[in-house]
Amino acid sequence: MAPLSLLCLLPWALLSLPPSALAFSPPPSAASPTLLRSQPSLSTSDVLSLSSIRASLIRQEETIIFALVERSQFRQNPVIYGPDMVPPALPPGCTLPGPGSFLEYMLMGTEAVHSSVRRYTSPEEHSFFPRSLPPPLPSLTTLTYPPNLLSPAGGAADFSVNPPLLALYIDTVIPGVSLPGDDEQHGSSVLADVAALQAVSKRVHFGKFVAESKYQADPGTYERLVKDGNVEGVYELLTNKKVEEKVLQRAKVKAATYGKEPLVEVEEIVRLLAGKGGGGVDEAAVVAAAAAAAAVNAVRVATGGGGEADPSVKVKPSAIEAIYRDLIIPLTKQVEVEYLFLRCGSEPPSGWLATLERLK
Repeated sequence: MAPLSLLCLLPWALLSLPPSALAFSPPPSAASPTLLRSQPSLSTSDVLSLSSIRASLIRQEETIIFALVERSQFRQNPVIYGPDMVPPALPPGCTLPGPGSFLEYMLMGTEAVHSSVRRYTSPEEHSFFPRSLPPPLPSLTTLTYPPNLLSPAGGAADFSVNPPLLALYIDTVIPGVSLPGDDEQHGSSVLADVAALQAVSKRVHFGKFVAESKYQADPGTYERLVKDGNVEGVYELLTNKKVEEKVLQRAKVKAATYGKEPLVEVEEIVRLLAGKGGGGVDEAAVVAAAAAAAAVNAVRVATGGGGEADPSVKVKPSAIEAIYRDLIIPLTKQVEVEYLFLRCGSEPPSGWLATLERLK
C-alpha cells in the first residue's frame, strides 16, 4: 500500500480504484460529495451540471485560501522569483525557459513527480511545464474518466493559461498577502507558492467545465455568437453577476474565519465564563459561545465592518477578495470564453483579450 503521506498528496490516484475499494466510483471532482455518495453511478450530465460544478468550486475555495494564508506567514522573499537561486541540476528531462527561478525549479520538479503518478492525465489538471513532464510509471494502470467531459475540438480541452497566471501570481498575489522583505525562509515560501499555484490553476481551468455545461444548455446561441466573432456576447451570456458577488463575499468571510487564530476568542470566552463563578466552565457553553462569536465575526466581515485591523488575522480578508476579483474570476472567464470559441471551431478573434479587459 502507498504511504499515507503519498495518498494525501495524490487525490487523483483514488480515481483508479475499483468500485469495491470505495463507496462509489467517482469521476473528476466536478460532482458534489452528496451526489457521489447517494448514487451508485454518474452520467456525464451529472458531472457537468452547474450545481455539481459550483459545489466543487466552493470546496476549492478552502484549498486556495488555506494555501494563501500559509504563504502569508513568510515575507515576499523576491530572490526566489529571480535567476539568482536556481540550483545547477534540474530533474532529468526538465528544461527551464530562460534563466528560470527557484520557484520554477521547485514547481517543475513537483510536477515531474506528480506526472509520474498520473496527475496530468486528469482533465481538470494543467501543468505549468507540460513539455518537461515524464510519462506515468508503467506499473500504474491507465486512469479512465467519463466520456465527453470536455470537447477535444480545436484543442479546447488542452489549452492553458498558466503562463499569465504565474506572472500575475508573482506580481499581484505575493504583494497582496505577504509583507515586503526577506526572512530567509526561501524553501518554505516556495513550497507554499507551489501549493497555492496548483490550487489556483485548477480553479481557473475549471472554467472549461462551466463553459461546457453552459454550452450544452444552449448550443445554438453560443454557436451563433462564435460564428459572428461576438466576444462580448459570449462573455455576457456566460456571466452571472449574482454568483460572482456571492463568490467574492464567501471568499472574504472564509479568509476572515480561516485566517484567524481560534484560540484567541476561545480563551477569552473561557475566561469570561469562569469569571462568573460557580465551579468549572461548561464545555457546551464554550462551544456555543465560540460558534456565536464566529457567526458574529462572519456577519461583520460580510457587511464590510471588520477583520482588516484585527491583529489576530493572518491575512487581510480584503486581500483575498481582491485576488478573487482581480485574478481568479477574470482568468476563469478568459478560460471560459476561449474554450467556447475553440469548442465551436474558431479561434478567438484578434483583440479579444483587450475586449475581456474592458468588460471586467
